[in-house]
Amino acid sequence: MALTDQEKVDGRRHMGYLNVQEASSFFLGVPSAVQTQFLIEPALNRILASAEPMFRKYIEALNGIECQILEDQSNLAATKIGNIEVNTEEFKMLMNQYKFWQGQLANLLGIPPNPFDQRPGFGQGGANGINVPVQN
Repeated sequence: MALTDQEKVDGRRHMGYLNVQEASSFFLGVPSAVQTQFLIEPALNRILASAEPMFRKYIEALNGIECQILEDQSNLAATKIGNIEVNTEEFKMLMNQYKFWQGQLANLLGIPPNPFDQRPGFGQGGANGINVPVQN
């Protein structure tokens, strides 16, 4: 059984790739279409049937972590509620888990996560710029 369209959407999203048909860029000042999914699309379409259960396990883990991050947003407002102390390191820990499972998915598909992922902490597109001193 091949991957469903929704599973492919989740795979692209968790790997930091676009869920659009075609993106455009400029070439010599003229808009032109670019193939932005050339790495992930063939991998999603050629995944081995025997590897599909593992793919689904990784997607389930990533979806679960993402849901937990969303549900924990209310915890950002307080560090202690009555006798309950909120783990202020939870988000960082969840992000480490997310990156672990993203790496598992990347290894399964044989492709790297999108290096232009715009989420902070992922790729080079978010708040991850690299500053390199230049000397003459």
